[in-house]
Amino acid sequence: MNSVWALLASIALIRTTLYNYLPEKLRLYISARFEEWTRRFNTDETMVFKDYQSSKMNQLFQAANLYLGESLPTISIPRVTVEKTENVRNLTFSMEKNTEMIDVYENIPMKWKYFSDYSQGMSKHEIRWYELSFHKQYKSLVTNCYLPYILERANKIKERNRVVQLHTAAHDFWTPKPVIIQHPMTFETLAMDGNLKKELVEDLDRFMNSKEYYQQIGKVWKRGYLLYGPPGTGKSSLIAAMANHLNFDIYNLNLSAVSSDFVLQNLLLSTANRSILVIEDIDCSIKLQNRESGIEQPIKYQQQNKVTLSGLLNFFDGILSCCGEGKILVATTNYKDRIDRALLRAGRMDMHIYLTYCTFSAFKQLALRYLEISDHSLFHHIEKLLPKVKVSPAEVAGELMKTRDPKASIEGLIKHLEEKLIADGNSEVSPKHHSSLSQTSNCQVHKSSISLPLACNGASMDNVKSPGPKPDVSVKSKLTADSEGDNNFEKTDLVRDRSSRHNILQVIEDMEKELLSYKEAIIALQKKSCGTLNKLAGIKATI
Repeated sequence: MNSVWALLASIALIRTTLYNYLPEKLRLYISARFEEWTRRFNTDETMVFKDYQSSKMNQLFQAANLYLGESLPTISIPRVTVEKTENVRNLTFSMEKNTEMIDVYENIPMKWKYFSDYSQGMSKHEIRWYELSFHKQYKSLVTNCYLPYILERANKIKERNRVVQLHTAAHDFWTPKPVIIQHPMTFETLAMDGNLKKELVEDLDRFMNSKEYYQQIGKVWKRGYLLYGPPGTGKSSLIAAMANHLNFDIYNLNLSAVSSDFVLQNLLLSTANRSILVIEDIDCSIKLQNRESGIEQPIKYQQQNKVTLSGLLNFFDGILSCCGEGKILVATTNYKDRIDRALLRAGRMDMHIYLTYCTFSAFKQLALRYLEISDHSLFHHIEKLLPKVKVSPAEVAGELMKTRDPKASIEGLIKHLEEKLIADGNSEVSPKHHSSLSQTSNCQVHKSSISLPLACNGASMDNVKSPGPKPDVSVKSKLTADSEGDNNFEKTDLVRDRSSRHNILQVIEDMEKELLSYKEAIIALQKKSCGTLNKLAGIKATI
């Protein structure tokens, strides 16, 4: 024992002598050679992962933090830090400083140690790092397999734990503080055609599992969907279900608020990977020229357009769309035929989804969700009524929510559908067309030599009696005027009139001629106004 102490004392004396009398360069050389000699007897190797590297966050440090945190609840460790923030779904576990744990990868132990300290100097800040120790014979395995495995697992953990957030654009930038979306809609609770829903879910899953395939064929890993159909048929709910299914953030873009094509490109570049970019009512957001209309857009409107059709096309699949991966673009519209065909082709809008009014398949899904029934003796009445009534799934759901009793709820829905069918069938002239009718109570059409009484206020034609002797012939006809397929006169019934059939037909012919003259006058006026506006703009530019 005395000899051991004597040896230690001699080593200490020699070390002090070398430190005091040898030059610094010589001391450093002797120290380095000594460490190299002792390293030969050490079988372990250590890797250090600092939190910041060259003022940038170290991705390996972040990945190790997520990866090890997932394993902490299942192992025995003296102290563990537990956190929960609003930006993550689950609890977050992390190691306390100066603690260690063992991770096993392919039956090989990997020792992890976590350290924390504060920097020296005027501005002190915390410095964190992990140390990974393993047998040096496994260095190649750790570098080529273990660390990439940690990065992959960390990305999956991050995607699984994050909450869905809504980003909106303001002043040409995405808002710095997104809103957390807590929309409960999922594909399980979404009421839409069963086959269409299955096809869409399969398409989304296939896209998410095709990253390597897209790289193999040389295509950008992105997907575009067009949702179109009448208002209130569930387009927004479908977007929420897609976001919850993929756990993707939503970037909601209003094109009318974008100041230029350049800003549009910057907004695209600043969207995160694995996100959904939504452009709602794309046909109404900006005044895009319809290149197939044959009518030149006035220069006045061309100058007002902030985002051009060319800029929008480049936004969809230009070179800048290659920046990022896993992005999904969703555009919605009520009128698909108003969108330029160049925006609808594959590569921009890969899948077109038509959302119509409530079908019987969608009703059965709603009944199962709200009433917890899959069949009922009254279902056949609903099946007969739905094809005849334009009712949205949301409207049907509202009727089913009024009572939890299945029979009373379905009877209430049937009553609602029948009332809606009667209203649609008897109140044939819609309110928006009443302005063209007489302001008097008998609802007569003017601009004609003979006034033809129309049925109004839901009255039956048989109950409308005309004075004088009862004529032998009752005439029913339709008056329609088509303006681009959108503004259609609804059915109108002609009641019994004292005039003869010849007089009534003459009235109809006069009205048709008058409407055609109006149409020609409007077209001529439109062309003339476009030319005048162009001339005025040219004069203004020269001034």
